[in-house]
Amino acid sequence: MATFCLVLALLGAADSRIQRGQELLVQEKYQQAWVLLAPLAEQGNPEAQYLLGHMLDLGLGTNPDAPSALGWFLKAAEQGHQEAALRAGLAYLEGRGVDPDSEKGVAYLERAAAFGYHPAELALGKALLLGALGEGHGAEAVRWLACAADGGDGEAAEILGVVLANGTPEVARDLPRAVRYLQRAQKAGRTAAAQLLAQLDPAREVVYATEQNVHLLWEAARLGFPDAQFRLAVLGLANVPWGPKREEAKKLMEQAAAGGHPEACYRLLQLWTKEGKSVPAAERERLLRQAAEGGFSPAAFELGQLLAARGSPEALRWLRAAQAAGDVRATLELAQLYFEGKLLPQDSEAAVRELGSLVEHQDPLLRKRAAHLLLRFAQDRKACELAQKLDPTSACPSVGP
Repeated sequence: MATFCLVLALLGAADSRIQRGQELLVQEKYQQAWVLLAPLAEQGNPEAQYLLGHMLDLGLGTNPDAPSALGWFLKAAEQGHQEAALRAGLAYLEGRGVDPDSEKGVAYLERAAAFGYHPAELALGKALLLGALGEGHGAEAVRWLACAADGGDGEAAEILGVVLANGTPEVARDLPRAVRYLQRAQKAGRTAAAQLLAQLDPAREVVYATEQNVHLLWEAARLGFPDAQFRLAVLGLANVPWGPKREEAKKLMEQAAAGGHPEACYRLLQLWTKEGKSVPAAERERLLRQAAEGGFSPAAFELGQLLAARGSPEALRWLRAAQAAGDVRATLELAQLYFEGKLLPQDSEAAVRELGSLVEHQDPLLRKRAAHLLLRFAQDRKACELAQKLDPTSACPSVGP
């Protein structure tokens, strides 16, 4: 028992020194990091071995020494260190510190990828795709790229989307699957994916959903393009003769919303509400948030209202976003928050300025609501004059000078 406790104590001490060594590397105190980590690496600690290899590979605090770096990577990889196995595999593939050896490179990449290490899955997929082991490995490359992409790697999703969109002698063209992966890559900020998606969309040039070109929308919808799904859903819900039937339109709206189409998220919520469907509060907020984050200002306003009712300061962000997009309802909401001192410091002057911005607005009903809100909280002469500018029918109470 005493020996077991001693082992635990030694492991804990090593872990604390590793953590300190990592901190020193971040602080660029390379000599101190080396002095701390080198004894641990010699004792067989795989993380210390990897970190020494990293320093030697990049020349951190020392001259770059690729052969020595590879030596430390190999020692750490033999103990199951995934990043070390990845770096060793890339070194063999690139001939970094060693003669190029594709078979060894792939073997080390496979060792790391087998543990579900997504960077290694990406590197392995790319290596096989580029012919590291010759022909006949295209399907295997696609499987590894899919593993990395499904784990959230945007580059893997982009490469896989390109391969599936174009096809190769070993990989069959699969447009629906290509679109799905390219959409993931686009969400991850990969610009090439966005460009290719635009080229693949059969309905990219369809401005008006007329009877003559609605078949292009159907083709795009079946491939998984959310905008086409949304536009078809709108046709069906509006009972346009050549549009889908109502039930199919609802499914298309759900698909478009699931694909992240901002307005589809908002319209789906409206549809459910109109049909009397019970929507959990969390789902309502999720749909509004997704629509608002996509730039749909009516959703930003409603999300702001929902968060304000909950007392969340985040409400101000979305009300301001809606206001900046021209939604004047947000101006009324912000003015009331200023008057009431909720989420914002109570500031009647700021509230009056907000409402004063609506004097020239063309909607008389909205101006009337602004005047009513103003007189509800402020009844001095200045407020009365502004209320009558907003709505000449405003009845001001008797006020002093």
